[in-house]
Amino acid sequence: LGTSDLLVSQVCLGGMTWGSQNDENDASQQLSTAWDFGVNFVDTAEAYPVPLSAETQGRTDRAIAKWMKATKQPRDKVIISTKVCGYSERYTWLRKDGQGTRLTKEQILESVDSSLKRLETDYVDLLVLHWPDRRVELTNPLSGQEETPVAGRSLGVVPFEEQVEALAQLVAEGKIRHWGLSNENSFGVNEFRRAAAEAGLAPPACVQNA
Repeated sequence: LGTSDLLVSQVCLGGMTWGSQNDENDASQQLSTAWDFGVNFVDTAEAYPVPLSAETQGRTDRAIAKWMKATKQPRDKVIISTKVCGYSERYTWLRKDGQGTRLTKEQILESVDSSLKRLETDYVDLLVLHWPDRRVELTNPLSGQEETPVAGRSLGVVPFEEQVEALAQLVAEGKIRHWGLSNENSFGVNEFRRAAAEAGLAPPACVQNA
């Protein structure tokens, strides 16, 4: 996978409907079928399933954990990618303090600890920043250039360095093996690579854009 040492199948099974549009039995059948065909890579996120809601949040993770336990899958044979939410003032149920989501060091660490509990594992293979903390317009022709602060964001913008500091700590603690980006532009990728290099952290392994 990208710059990492992870060996993954050409297909990654996405689980964002498990627990809402599909139930746990559907999830188990889909996972087993995928593994029978050689898939070893599954994608989840702390906020899944979609549509996002406080009532269903975390069901995708728990469906994966239940399947792994029921089928006695060796942990090293299941490559798990999960995602931590970027900036949102709407998703107040995801954090203990009841505030919206941000990519602060504190929130990234809290998110991963909660994901590990739901997934019933000691580590995830890939942690992806689901969307940026700052505002990014991927369709804007100027989106690859340096961005100016956006007014009206009550929670502010978290520096790249703080986000990388959290990721480096998680790698050092063995809670994540690699990290990546999602819904990011070229400016952000370059800034994360710079901050990672300064912190002695390996660069992002991949970019997953919609």
